[in-house]
Amino acid sequence: MIKEIDAAIFDLGGTLYRTERDLGDVHRRVLTKVGLAGLAAMPDHELEGAQSRGPDVWLDEYMLKKRADKHWEPSREDWVEYDKRLLKSLGAEGDIERLANEYQTLWDEWLRVDRYIPLDGCRETLVELKNRGYKLGMASNRFGDPRTILKRDGNLSLFESVEYTNVPGYKKPSPYMLLKVADDLGVNPRRCVYVGNYVRYDVEAAIRGEMKPILIIMCNPQEREIAPTDTAIIEHLPELLEVLP
Repeated sequence: MIKEIDAAIFDLGGTLYRTERDLGDVHRRVLTKVGLAGLAAMPDHELEGAQSRGPDVWLDEYMLKKRADKHWEPSREDWVEYDKRLLKSLGAEGDIERLANEYQTLWDEWLRVDRYIPLDGCRETLVELKNRGYKLGMASNRFGDPRTILKRDGNLSLFESVEYTNVPGYKKPSPYMLLKVADDLGVNPRRCVYVGNYVRYDVEAAIRGEMKPILIIMCNPQEREIAPTDTAIIEHLPELLEVLP
């Protein structure tokens, strides 16, 4: 049990919400539809490696070069350039320009129909934490305001501060958002917990911000193996009520 805490700050995806479909599966479907079924057979870690080697590095450098503000979002042209670099990193051959445009069109279609779904016990856990006197905030690495998702499900009013960005320097593992939320809540960072599902982003940001990290592993069970020893670990969101008195 973690005591002397006044606020709980949350990540969004994989922590409070999940997507209807696994992103790795979506990648594979899109690759297959654009005629790259061989690449679609890659395991998740190879797909993720291809992203981190090329397009993710390029996009971070691009945002810094543009002096992007914290709520900047890529245009469709930016995403097509990202896709070109991803396909090249995966080893795709042929008309990369055409493939990238088709790839992005399919991703746009997925984004229009897929949605975030609250994890089991999400609202009940948040409401109980509020009833116990905790202040609630959110800090999420993402392009696009998560308040639209929270408002749709009637959860926005539970949060006193919501921060989001996917711009380097602001995004996790930088503690920028976490500290901004703590300041908005009027709570000392050392009296905050930060709840997330990735060690390299969420636990690291919490440690840098001098907050107590809580790792939820329902969507990413492999993260348990690399969590620092002093990290509180829960499998399901309602277990948070056992960690915070």
